[in-house]
Amino acid sequence: MLKESVARICFAARVTADDVGELRRAFYGEASISADEAATLFRINDACAVQEPNWPVFFAEALTDYIVHQAEPHGYVSEDNAQWLVQQIGLDGQIKHNSEMELLIKILESAKQVPDALAAYGLDQVKNAVITGAGPLRSGLQLEAGRVDAVDVEILRRILYAYAGGGHIAVTAAEAEVLFDINDATLDADNDPAWSDLFAKAVANHLMFATRHVKLDRETALRREKWLGDTQSGMLDFVGAMVSSLRKIYAEASPREPQLFETEIINTAEAEWLLQRVNRDSRISPAERAALLFIKQEARDIDAALLPLLDKVA
Repeated sequence: MLKESVARICFAARVTADDVGELRRAFYGEASISADEAATLFRINDACAVQEPNWPVFFAEALTDYIVHQAEPHGYVSEDNAQWLVQQIGLDGQIKHNSEMELLIKILESAKQVPDALAAYGLDQVKNAVITGAGPLRSGLQLEAGRVDAVDVEILRRILYAYAGGGHIAVTAAEAEVLFDINDATLDADNDPAWSDLFAKAVANHLMFATRHVKLDRETALRREKWLGDTQSGMLDFVGAMVSSLRKIYAEASPREPQLFETEIINTAEAEWLLQRVNRDSRISPAERAALLFIKQEARDIDAALLPLLDKVA
């Protein structure tokens, strides 16, 4: 029965509300989703250019159950499963439908742990959309290539939030690299103001608080999300609030191990990385300037190699 329904849906190149209801009953009428059934969902998604609004919800729920909750060990996404997911999304490595981005974010939100590269993969999809102005992330929208729009910022924010929801309080090196790539590619563009705010916060978070991951309870992760999403303050006003908030979060995350994190220290490796990234072009962007100012004002110890660059920002 399911085989005939799938063939009919794919032939029509359209998945309707009735189709979603039928598929939901078929898939959730069993104890678990098989590997073949999971691949079938991707087949439907690829074949149907017209998709009922409830389809991305079902698509993400069913495949998250399969990848996160059914696969061993439960709640964790292995390297193999992450690679399978990327292969299913597309042989060229590019997301073809918005439903696939929703799936990726749902997995990042739901899993206790995923490979760092999976979150960076999602950010890289946004980078490609920003630079080329094409792809499903921008379909139907009048967005300019080479410019970060509010839509792009919101997707980036969701990915960073989702990964934090898995207990990763600090922005990873892979995430920071992609954000720098986007910033460099749009240096001359009139980017949405929210981009500079998000970029500066994320890069500063990576350098000052990313020495190690810690598993957080939901309340603590939500406080990090609230801080990262606060766009009410100006570019420089967020500095004091940010450092006090993150200090509190780290203290509460590991109150019995105060030395677990070497926070607020810019070591030699971090200084060299930041110098290389900022000096890759001939100018310091507003977003880079805000991140550098934060480091200069709030870091407890800074490697000497970074001091000349910091002197340029104030």
